[in-house]
Amino acid sequence: MPSLKKPKKRELLVALIISVALLGTIAYPKTARFNENYAGASSIKLQSSESVLERWGLSQSTTQTPSVENERIRDIRQWIRGELKNGTFEEVVTSIEDETESLGGYIDSEDVTFTEDLWSGEIVSKIPQNNSLRLVFKVRTLISTNGKVISITTNIRDITPPTGTTIEKPLATIRVTLREVSEKPSQPLPRIEFTFIAAVVPYLSTFFTWVIMGLVIGLPVYFTILGIVLLINRALAPITNKIFKKSFHKNKETLPSPV
Repeated sequence: MPSLKKPKKRELLVALIISVALLGTIAYPKTARFNENYAGASSIKLQSSESVLERWGLSQSTTQTPSVENERIRDIRQWIRGELKNGTFEEVVTSIEDETESLGGYIDSEDVTFTEDLWSGEIVSKIPQNNSLRLVFKVRTLISTNGKVISITTNIRDITPPTGTTIEKPLATIRVTLREVSEKPSQPLPRIEFTFIAAVVPYLSTFFTWVIMGLVIGLPVYFTILGIVLLINRALAPITNKIFKKSFHKNKETLPSPV
């Protein structure tokens, strides 16, 4: 029984080239389509967030054209809760008062308490609705600089009266609840930064993904194409050559001999 010869280097190389070309043709359109979908989803999210702000009249754009929807009257109430480092309460409260006045509002009420060397209290500001979001952002930044923000709650109610009835547009209510937190002396654990590893992880994940895909999909495809190449090179090609040679010899025998 004749033994099967090992594949030649040329046959292995041809099968490898065809496999890579085939897998690349399949994978590239999917990658391009994923990038397009991701970009489209990002733009949709951005547009939807902007439309929500415009819908409730909280957009900070100064060139916005008034519409029927924006003319509706709403009652806007926002509540910010935060914790401050010990000794920063007075500075934060003073800054909130200054920001409220600079944005055209005023302090409606202010309650503060000093207990066990720690300050706590609540400030309620009244401010024009078109500046309410700006004040919330500034207060959030102010609290984050001197402590941490616990929560931000926004409540908006449509109070537009029936047609023919007039009502004054109310000011937005911004309530800020703060309390100082005592800092317990403790030695923090040394922070180890793996900047290089963090930068390499995305590339490693992509690399291993392609390796797994190559093992699961690439190897079967490669061996299938290698089998086709061996079949063509060792079976179909020799049979075709023999057929052409036989037909050539027959044609040569049928030709008349020269006189």
